[in-house]
Parts: sequence; structure tokens; C-alpha cells
Amino acid sequence: MRTLETSSPIEDRYEPLELAIYSRSPLGFIGTTLSLFLLAAGSFALIATITQRPPLIEHAADGSWQVDGLVWIAFVLSMIFTTAPALNENGRRYWLKYSPRIAENVPESVKPYALAFGDGRLPISKRHIYRILLLVGLIGSIVQNFIVMIMMEATPLFYLGTVGLWFLLISPLLYGFGLRAGYDVARESKELKALIRDHVEVDLFHLDRLEVFGTIGLRAALSWMVMAAVLLLFVVDPEQIWAGLVGMPLAGAGAFTIFTSAVRPIHDKIRAAKAQELTRIHEEMAKQREKALSGDSEAAGALAGLTDYELWIQQRPEWPISPGVTLRFTLYILIPVVPIVGSYVFEIAADILILGS
Repeated sequence: MRTLETSSPIEDRYEPLELAIYSRSPLGFIGTTLSLFLLAAGSFALIATITQRPPLIEHAADGSWQVDGLVWIAFVLSMIFTTAPALNENGRRYWLKYSPRIAENVPESVKPYALAFGDGRLPISKRHIYRILLLVGLIGSIVQNFIVMIMMEATPLFYLGTVGLWFLLISPLLYGFGLRAGYDVARESKELKALIRDHVEVDLFHLDRLEVFGTIGLRAALSWMVMAAVLLLFVVDPEQIWAGLVGMPLAGAGAFTIFTSAVRPIHDKIRAAKAQELTRIHEEMAKQREKALSGDSEAAGALAGLTDYELWIQQRPEWPISPGVTLRFTLYILIPVVPIVGSYVFEIAADILILGS
């Protein structure tokens, strides 16, 4: 049996900024998440109000009031800035809840490693990677803002006197957290697949124990759909609904791919366990066949029992997915509908608040 080519469960771990925000906040999950959004969106509103470049609400030449496009972009970026650490914290709580059930499916010697998934903190050996990703995000944000300055034909001093100051402040964390979240998902997926491949034991009499992996796959799909719904806010336009109609199936296809990718390693192990057991059954049936054909009643009874057992094994489910998980995944597919409906609600609300009609 191969050993896990990943971090040791007893390796020293540290708490990254994304998790520390939640673990040290007295406001709870919802309160902290709302505070992050208010901090991001509120700081944009403050800078826009002070600089008036552009103002939050503009008075057009025809007498109407309108919201600058940058306001919507800042709103979506604030949503992303909030959603990324919120999903990270939600994932930590998910692992904490389900890691004991993962541990039920591995040998005693590997249980500490399975339980380490619920720790939430990161291995010290990976710390330099997360620092590099944060640095890359910082460099990327500076380059992006520099390109915007060139397109605006603006000097750095003028740019800092606009809402560009907000983008310059928020984008390093946005890019850095995004890169770190992507790497973290890939790292966790690699470690979980290694655990499944090398150590998970399939008991065909207790396949319900493996349904935890279907639940984990569901959570991965949910994270994808939530972030996809937020990103769709960039392209959804009440007057161009086709963009949302194109984005919805793409988001659904991505969620399905992530979900099946998460549960396929267990599916493969179940199929292998069934094939191995059926081979044993067929070997035993071959031994009893000649005796049964010769009139041995005891062998005939054993052969009948083996036949029933063969049918039972063949009918065992091969995917660790409960009916509840299937239903919830179907509902999650509808999440991208939210930004489409939300765009209409936002437009109507803006008309009522700004135009009074």
C-alpha cells in the first residue's frame, strides 16, 4: 500500500488570514460576512462620494438620474470579495462536520490524517506557496490598474483622486485570495483523492458509509454554483437576457463536472470491490457446480445461495449518492437564476428610488 504523498496530519499548521477573519470575529458567520461586504462596498461609496469621480448617482442631460457602470462593477467585486472567504469558512465548517464520517472508511492508522481535513488550518510546509500567490495577486493588481491608467490617459496622482483608489486597494486582496482559494481547492482535492485511492475501504454491506463523499461532492458543486452566480452578475443585463441564458447551462455543466469528479474515485473503488467479490463468487460457484449436477443436495443449496448473493452484489449501487443529495444538487442547479432575477429587481428598485416611479 502506498503512503500518502501529502502533508502529514501531525505537521504543524497555521491559520491563514481568510480563516482568521472568521475565527477571531465575535460577529458569527453571517455578521462577519455582512461586515466584509459593507467594508468593501461602503469604502467604494465613501471614495466615490468624496472624489465624485465618478459620483454614485449622476444627473444626466435629459434630467434623468443614472448609476455609473463602475458602481455595478464595484458591487459585483464586493460580492466576490465577500463570497470567497465566506465559502472558505463554510468549507472549513463542512470538513469539521464530515471528517469523522470520512475516518469511518479508513484503517485506524490513517484516521488521524482523515480527521485532519476538519482542522481547517494549512500545513506550515505550504505557507510559502500561499505567500507567493498573495504576492502574485498584488503584482497582477498593480499591472491591471496601470493598464487602466494608460487607457484613461491619466497620471497616477489623478487616478488616486478617483474611485481608482478603491480598485487599487481592493484588487490585491481580491486577486490574492482568489488565487489562494483556487490552489486550496486543488490541494484538498488532491489529498482527498489520494486518501480514497490508497486507504478507503469499501464494505459492500455498508455502502451508506460512503455517502459522505457524495455529500462532499455536493458541497464542492454548491461552491461552484454560488461563485458562478456572483460572476454572472458581470454579464447579466435585463435588456440582454441571452447572456444569462448562455451562462446558466455553462454554470450547470461546470457544477456537474465538479460533482462527478469528486465522487468518481469512490465510484471506481465500489466497482472494483464488486468485481472482486463477483470473481470470488464465480470461483466458488464453479466448485459447487459439478457437485450440484451430480445430485449433491448440499452443493445445490450452496449454489442457489451463491446465485442469490451474486444478484445482490450486482444490484448494489455504484455511486455514493443518496436521494437527498440528488434532490439538493438539482436545486443547486437553479442558483444561477438568482442574478438574472436580481438584475430585474435591482433595475426596478433603482427606478423607484431614483426616479420615484
